[in-house]
Amino acid sequence: MKERLWRYITRYKALLAAGIVCVLIANVGQMIGPIILRDGIDDLTSGVTQAKLLYYGGAFVAINLVAGFFVFLQRRLIPTVARNLEYDLANDFYTHLQKLPLEFYQTSHTGDLMSRATSDLSAVRMIVAGALLYAVNTLFGIALILPLMLSMNWRLTLLAFLPLPLVTLTTKIVSKSIHDESTRVQEHFGTVANRLQESLAGVRVIRAYVQEAAEMENFKRVNTELVRRNVRLIHLNSFFTPVVNFIIGIAVVAGVWYGGLLTLRGQLTIGQLFQFILYLEFLIYPMLQLGIIVNYFQRGMASMSRLHEVMSIEPVIDGAVESDEVTDIKGEIEFRHLYFNYPGNTEPALKDINLRVQPGQTVAFVGNVGSGKSTLVSLVPRLLDAEPGQILIDGRPIHTIPLRTLRSSLGYVPQETFLFSDTIFANIAFGAPQADSREVERSALEAGLAEDVEAFPNAYATSIGERGITLSGGQKQRTALARALIRQPRILIMDDSLSAVDTHTEAKILAHLRRVRFQRTNLIVSHRISTIKDADLIVVLEDGYIVEQGTHSELITRGGLYARLYEKQIFEKELTAA
Repeated sequence: MKERLWRYITRYKALLAAGIVCVLIANVGQMIGPIILRDGIDDLTSGVTQAKLLYYGGAFVAINLVAGFFVFLQRRLIPTVARNLEYDLANDFYTHLQKLPLEFYQTSHTGDLMSRATSDLSAVRMIVAGALLYAVNTLFGIALILPLMLSMNWRLTLLAFLPLPLVTLTTKIVSKSIHDESTRVQEHFGTVANRLQESLAGVRVIRAYVQEAAEMENFKRVNTELVRRNVRLIHLNSFFTPVVNFIIGIAVVAGVWYGGLLTLRGQLTIGQLFQFILYLEFLIYPMLQLGIIVNYFQRGMASMSRLHEVMSIEPVIDGAVESDEVTDIKGEIEFRHLYFNYPGNTEPALKDINLRVQPGQTVAFVGNVGSGKSTLVSLVPRLLDAEPGQILIDGRPIHTIPLRTLRSSLGYVPQETFLFSDTIFANIAFGAPQADSREVERSALEAGLAEDVEAFPNAYATSIGERGITLSGGQKQRTALARALIRQPRILIMDDSLSAVDTHTEAKILAHLRRVRFQRTNLIVSHRISTIKDADLIVVLEDGYIVEQGTHSELITRGGLYARLYEKQIFEKELTAA
């Protein structure tokens, strides 16, 4: 985890080094200022002249201007490094999320991932912008000023610094508690974000079931817990800071008291005492920053640990054995003794699947819920990954085909339609960003969506809201189908993607697909027999096995599972009509 963070920091080592040099120069300026005042005070005690006032005053103002300029630079350079680190880490985190398998998202909460991508990233940024900046400032302040204080009077310096080891002890005791509590706060922030995300996404269901009060109570409960954990973190910090201030206060009182005695004895001049007090004052601020440094560092490392937890998950589908020889897909698919098992399940979802699909062939998959239909077609675009050698595309093992080549040749319409909060045009053109309006309109026509879109006031420029909330279920599915068709794929996968479309519109869509079916390989999953009865081959699945395959008429004649499913749907249709 620390190594990963260090790699991000070292990308900007030149900029960071320049910022640290600015911190050093600013501290040198702070060191020189009291020397000028010391000499001025001692000189003015022998006689005040205008020339002396102008000389010492001008020198003091000049050195502070220089120091102030470098303080300005350090606060530009080091926070810039922090922002760049946050930017790189955010991009890499998002890119890594895109590579993680579907199983990861089935066990992870969206709100928690959003929390890691926002709140945790900000906390990591403050390791550099806060903890590192203050720590370097403190280190340089002590390294430059402490030797000067010792050269003035080592006994006085020792007395002033005698209580300060207690600061280190207190920091060591409290820092672990702050780290642990920061981790718990960030984790629960993810829980709150997830609760809020689910409530907003399901607002129509909540209202339909009159559960507003219950949801508000649920949110109040998790939010109260977040407040409680934050309050505990505040209590830890509120204990730490006053204790450090008290210890430093003892050091200041001891230094001023003993320094005053030395001045009365003639062992220190008034100018030297003033110089010592100023140095002690300069060191107080960095010492007070110890609490801030510990808080920023521990909170940032707790957040980095949460990001590292996700980023250390190796992508299951990484394309490590891909070959660049394959640049085009013709559409032949072969499943060869295919077995597939979901992680954590003892029973395979697919068992000994043997099937060859010819280019341009339309193959339909049917079966009861949980029979393995969606799992099977999800293996073709490698959304799920089978063992090497069990799936071949155009006679080649699927793992040897570059993912970009494979997926660029596919049109995929998932079972659960997802649309982006954008216009209809943008959603259709999502997989083909260079598409023009003519191509978008043609795809909408092929998907049976064109008439609906033309009835909208803004046609294809109509914004459809989050997840397409303004569209009906059938319109969403047809938009997703148009999005797949615009790519003119060599393989089209439709995973029960016409379930919400009325039978008349479905017939029009299927008629078009039949006209162009020889231009692509079609894999269709459906519960409706009417959707698949004209397929070249119908494959019937049950409990992960292929139990039947053939044309519609052949399967009806056999009187097996397919025939029973067909008879059941005919009966249900007659009941509905009656």
